[in-house]
Amino acid sequence: MLKIIKHCPNCGFEIDDEAEFCSECGFDLNEKTDTTNIIINENKSFFTNLKEKTNIPVIIFSFIIFGVFLFVDSLFWSLFLKNAWIDFLTFLLLTVVFSVFFAAMFTGYYTCKDQSYVLPNFSVFTGSIFAVLLSVFGLVFTFLTGFTTVLSSISPGGSSSGFGSSYPASGFSSVDLSGFFKIVLMVLLISVAAYFGVYLGYYIKKNI
Repeated sequence: MLKIIKHCPNCGFEIDDEAEFCSECGFDLNEKTDTTNIIINENKSFFTNLKEKTNIPVIIFSFIIFGVFLFVDSLFWSLFLKNAWIDFLTFLLLTVVFSVFFAAMFTGYYTCKDQSYVLPNFSVFTGSIFAVLLSVFGLVFTFLTGFTTVLSSISPGGSSSGFGSSYPASGFSSVDLSGFFKIVLMVLLISVAAYFGVYLGYYIKKNI
């Protein structure tokens, strides 16, 4: 048996069947006698919600917004990088996270009709962002690996100048893990920025 979930027609917050007022915004649910004004959603599967509650053209356009803010943020944070106030990984983290936030806010504003739209759009937007970033980093890494391999093969001494000789004998124990932790932090912050961006876009649409 499918569970019926009702949402407030004013803010989209989930409400009880017997509620007279929305616990989120205080909307009088008895104000309108037409019960069709209350949004009713069947408890559908996650992927069904993704299909029905996301707007792919808007999400695609949000990547244009992402690109614009990526350019603007890179110019802004490069001032901090130039003055040695931050290192390169921090510069990359700040640039990407802020760009994701503003692009996600655009997505939330134009796709979320009620609160139940936030999670599906966050999921599709975040998945798309990670797919693009992984593809770009993968291409860059592949190019640099191939380029370094070619250089090592034509340099005097052959492969002795390649990656294998660049690591100290002590192995991973001497590797600086700060870069790794910053990459993990970037992944987490991208997810957080995407969710709050989508939710803020929905909130602005509903309340401003």
